[in-house]
Amino acid sequence: MPDQAKPPVFLLDTMNFIFRAYHAMQRSRPMSTRSGLPTAATYVFVNMIRKLRQDFSPHYFAAVFDVSGKVFRDDRAKEIGSLRKWNSKTQCFEEVGYEGYKAKREAMPEDLVRQIPFIRRSLEVFRIPILEAEGFEADDVIGTLSCRAAEQGHDVYIVSGDKDMMQLVNERVKVLNPQKDNLVLDAAKVEEVLGVPPSKVIDVMALRGDTIDNIPGAPGIGDKGSVDLIKEFGSLEAVLDRAEEVKRKTYRESLQHNRDAVLLSKELVTIDCNVPLQLDLTAMVTQEPDLEGCRELFTELEFTSWLKELAPAESAVKFELIESPTAEQRAAFFSTARASGFAFAMDAAQPAPAAESDEEPAQPTTMSLLDVAEAAEKQADCSIGVCAEPGVALALQLNDELRSLLGDSQVPKRVHDMKAAMHALRPQGAKLHGAIDDVMLLSYALNPTHTTQSLADVAARNGHAPPASLTSAAAIVNALAPALRTHAEESDVAKVYDTIDLPLAPVLYRMEEAGVRIDKRVLSTLSTRFGAEIERLGERIYELAGQRFNINSPKQLGVVLFTHMGLPAPVKYGKGKTISTAQDVLEQLAEKHEVPRLVLEYRHVSKLKSTYIDQLPLMADADSRVHTTFQAAATSTGRLSSINPNLQNIPIRTELGREIRAAFTAAPGSELLSADYSQIELRLLAHFSNDPLLVRAYQTGEDIHTLTASEVFGVPVESMDKETRARAKAVNFGIVYGISPFGLAAQLGIAQAEARAYIERYFARYQGVQAFIEKTLAETRRTGSVRTLFGRVRPIPDIESRNPNQRGFAERTAVNTPLQGTAADLIKLAMIALDAKITDRKLKTRMVLQVHDELLFEVPADEKEEVEELVRAEMEGVVKLNVPLVADLGFGPNWRDL
Repeated sequence: MPDQAKPPVFLLDTMNFIFRAYHAMQRSRPMSTRSGLPTAATYVFVNMIRKLRQDFSPHYFAAVFDVSGKVFRDDRAKEIGSLRKWNSKTQCFEEVGYEGYKAKREAMPEDLVRQIPFIRRSLEVFRIPILEAEGFEADDVIGTLSCRAAEQGHDVYIVSGDKDMMQLVNERVKVLNPQKDNLVLDAAKVEEVLGVPPSKVIDVMALRGDTIDNIPGAPGIGDKGSVDLIKEFGSLEAVLDRAEEVKRKTYRESLQHNRDAVLLSKELVTIDCNVPLQLDLTAMVTQEPDLEGCRELFTELEFTSWLKELAPAESAVKFELIESPTAEQRAAFFSTARASGFAFAMDAAQPAPAAESDEEPAQPTTMSLLDVAEAAEKQADCSIGVCAEPGVALALQLNDELRSLLGDSQVPKRVHDMKAAMHALRPQGAKLHGAIDDVMLLSYALNPTHTTQSLADVAARNGHAPPASLTSAAAIVNALAPALRTHAEESDVAKVYDTIDLPLAPVLYRMEEAGVRIDKRVLSTLSTRFGAEIERLGERIYELAGQRFNINSPKQLGVVLFTHMGLPAPVKYGKGKTISTAQDVLEQLAEKHEVPRLVLEYRHVSKLKSTYIDQLPLMADADSRVHTTFQAAATSTGRLSSINPNLQNIPIRTELGREIRAAFTAAPGSELLSADYSQIELRLLAHFSNDPLLVRAYQTGEDIHTLTASEVFGVPVESMDKETRARAKAVNFGIVYGISPFGLAAQLGIAQAEARAYIERYFARYQGVQAFIEKTLAETRRTGSVRTLFGRVRPIPDIESRNPNQRGFAERTAVNTPLQGTAADLIKLAMIALDAKITDRKLKTRMVLQVHDELLFEVPADEKEEVEELVRAEMEGVVKLNVPLVADLGFGPNWRDL
């Protein structure tokens, strides 16, 4: 019996679990960071390590890896010259060649290859030793260490899901499979699961072979046959010696013709328990994880939930939280705050939700601004967490003295999400003035690719425990603000924070407070109209499909399209192997079939009705104004996004989308003014590339699409038609977004060779653009990031990826970010300048909406001329480029008719 006083030894079959983790997550939930680094296998692996430590508290624990390169089995496998395999068609055995041990194993998927270094790092930060031996596989290392640990009186748990490990099971050695609810396989369980005791596992495995490792076994003898034969004859050697007694003909002939291959297969499946290495239990003693290493790794992989579980870093602020301060403590706070500033935190600040993409942030479940305002107004006593002295935070009622402090322009303040704080303070009769640092915006400037910039996440990424109260939040903000500012200055992003992001926050606050007016009568009419259109489309779909069904059910739609109508079904994918009816699938089918085209139209109309037409009236205040929330820290490019409701996604290129814009109106006595930057990204391309043709075209006012059509297609300007110009427009904007020949061919409906020729001719004519792209990519490869004209940074870690798809996406992102990001910064600067001028001139005009390159203003009739001149001057003069900026302006009674 094992010595019960000796702790058990846990040996992890690492690669076995890495592959299982990878394939499990590939089927169910692929994961990656915002920058594109795949993390699914790493996440599952780390979670398994954490759970294993939690469930078993192993005293001795090591992770065993395979070593790349040849192992002794490779040379032995070469001795198998050929095999005799049964051909079911000819009903006879045929000679076939043998490629070698593991010769058929596919190369490790590229996205898994990229995760292996992070998995090894995870073991390092958990202080779990990594064991490996040159010339041997992980199985052999595990077998050897298991035997030696058992000889010393230790129980051994082999953490694996590999059946081969069952041959090692004995009185002291067991197999533990965490992926099957911590199933422990002792000798009895092995026999129950496999059908033979551990001592016969090798015989069974030798007979059945292994397709993954290309171990031949006896061709034609599978799982059941191998167990039955060993049970009947007792051993592999007995089966081979008495092969003529085997009743089943195919089994009998396979054994007779492949005796040497089967015996060699037994050698290949037998785990070598005599690897020349020592069992060093001292090095395997479980230690506490390296918290700083975990913090760094989890931050890089964006495992924020685990960051929050870590104990605070040693550098983290130590809190003294005073929930009921005395008069002396309150007086001490005000004295210190007036002298050196203070941090504060309060309820009603909305966390920025995770963004699904740069353009479409995920819709959160947080309250709208209208709900926040109503909740704040009902709150009689507003409590605020404040911190002036490092680590000492108080909970204070928002009284006149604190209101005065918040509004004192001489007192510096620190907060997380200044805009949200301003909304929360307004119903309490308090305003913010003076120098303010915003922890959320500082964190965003440092790295815009983080999934969220909530205080809990920013705190966790910087070594602090998540705030548990307003007082702890204030203490954390007070500690984070100076540290992040120092980091911003060292990273050369402080300027973009100070000149763009921070001064924009109060501008966005005023826009959100103003809201944009809607005409409920227009929306009511549209609701009826859209409802009728949805019904018409549905009836037409039923007619063409030959049956009625739930069009909104992907399952029913799939049956109708691919079973009843016989349309070509897409590749099955996903855990349940369901047939997709996603938009991209229907778009391909719609090119040749009417029903999928109508389904796409049905979905489009239904979404517009449910998302905007029916919802906007419910979100309007008493003055019929809708108050969206602008997110200034949710996209990787620096663009603003809009939620509750999202007013940036109302389509402008479709007639139905434009009809919805007709419901956005000006207040009585006013008109709406739209100011839209013309071809801003192409103008920035001309500026960055300094290409002579582009620069001259914009300086002289020549139409850039007509020019490109002439240069690329060789069509004289005087005979240019609309279709040719439209194709040139697709090329121009495609270049900005790094379009491929495949993408351009699909967009224009032409052959890839023709599309490739267009792109090549473009670069031949616009050589400055080619040089700009090459220079940008070279700099991105050197630094791992890309910057806008104003210094906003975006990490591009995949720029050197060995995966061509990921590297290609990274390259396109690197080229586009300076253009799209600079455009975003330009309009932000224009917004800041216009807000200041409107305030200085005491105009009643209000800036009410921003949609990417467009600003929308509500302008009283008597201010139209002044505001038009002001808006044009500020937008076109916001920065000096080597090509002119042009803003297209238009007035109208609603957003459609400008």
